[in-house]
Amino acid sequence: MILSSKWKWCLIISGWIGMVLCIVTVGTGESDSGAEPRSIKVALVQFDSIPEKTDHNLGEMERLVRAAVEQGARWVMFHEGCLTDYTPHLDELAEPVPDGTSCQQMNQLARELDCYISFGMSERDGVKVYISQVFVGPQGLVYQYRKSWLWKGDDEGYRNEWARYDTGTGPERFQIDGVAATCFICADADAPRCIERARLVEPQVVFFPNNRNVLPDLPAFGAYAAKIGAPMLVTNRVGKSWDYDCEGGCVVFDANGEVLAKANRTGKEEVLYYNLTIPAVVAGKR
Repeated sequence: MILSSKWKWCLIISGWIGMVLCIVTVGTGESDSGAEPRSIKVALVQFDSIPEKTDHNLGEMERLVRAAVEQGARWVMFHEGCLTDYTPHLDELAEPVPDGTSCQQMNQLARELDCYISFGMSERDGVKVYISQVFVGPQGLVYQYRKSWLWKGDDEGYRNEWARYDTGTGPERFQIDGVAATCFICADADAPRCIERARLVEPQVVFFPNNRNVLPDLPAFGAYAAKIGAPMLVTNRVGKSWDYDCEGGCVVFDANGEVLAKANRTGKEEVLYYNLTIPAVVAGKR
């Protein structure tokens, strides 16, 4: 068949358009939650994890996850280092991710209950050891974040992180349950670069686990959520962390830094439930 030059140019232009469309499609492979807002029930847990008692803490975590899912929670979040707390015995207690016993147990639980669990641990990777927040779901390991701006201070309660841990590479974007998220841990937030890095990845939600005896006043943390521009989930432990009495204070902030829900700061165990609205993906954003 002989084509006129007009039809030849139409075919060439159509081919160019097809190539552009293919490039655009490949470049948008992430599966954010879409154009409509979404509601997810979250459970923020503050409990007394006993230092160096991994099996006991895992048992409590399983009990708390099961109770939270019975209440309709889809995401269950624990505090920084909840598996072992701070310890000088990392050679014995740090575990690999995802093949360690604790990760495998949480993986199995998330699969059984069709939920997502976020928990803190000491992670061993070869000769390196990290303070990590691990995310598991029905499909297994979702993501692990490694604390990057470590606390350097006295060693009461074995909390001189510089003496024992390696550094991560800072906040990045990851997908959990179809939602674009980021994470940073406790002292990370003291670094302006950390907050800026979190803002630049344009998350729909921020996970912010802590292990402090006392959290700062609420406006200080709310300012992080406002600068990043996303809802923020904050956890903290209660009970005895060696020589520290920890007061809890889990809290949910909206994208403007306003408090949506908060738990007690009097050292009592509590699970804070909240139906979190995940904002829609804004056109033109990742």
